Amino acid sequence: MNRYILPIIGAVALVGCKSTPSDQYQDVQLTEAELLSKKWEKLERFPPMYPIEEARAGKEGCASVEYVITPDYQIEDVKVVYSTSKYFAKQAKLNVTKWKWSDLPQGIIQAPVKTNTQFQFCLETGDGHCSQPKPVNNEQCVGEDVVYSVGYSMKR
Repeated sequence: MNRYILPIIGAVALVGCKSTPSDQYQDVQLTEAELLSKKWEKLERFPPMYPIEEARAGKEGCASVEYVITPDYQIEDVKVVYSTSKYFAKQAKLNVTKWKWSDLPQGIIQAPVKTNTQFQFCLETGDGHCSQPKPVNNEQCVGEDVVYSVGYSMKR
């Protein structure tokens, strides 16, 4: 029994250290709507998947995330600033890392840039409700850079 305790404690310590957020980018100032500038126009961005849990529940909402873009286009320090649902938060956080960063030409930025994106999740109900998406009225989901995700109502 005792021979298993030390390896378990070591593994927990390693995982804990790896999951601790880095303070490496804490001095980088937030640049609002960075991805709306012309230099990023070739970035292929697509909306996140609508969480099936929220589609089944008929819920709409939003999530705001902040993240750091490094000069070699690694996405670091992704943080959910606000979300109306843990499912919306998970999809928004995952989505920014999946955009086609590697397809961009080198040299767009020379230093890390911190920016934010707001994700709006809207359900199409068959009456054109989401054909012209409008932001969910929530002052806590902020950011001028808005990406809309349209889902479809699901009945069980």
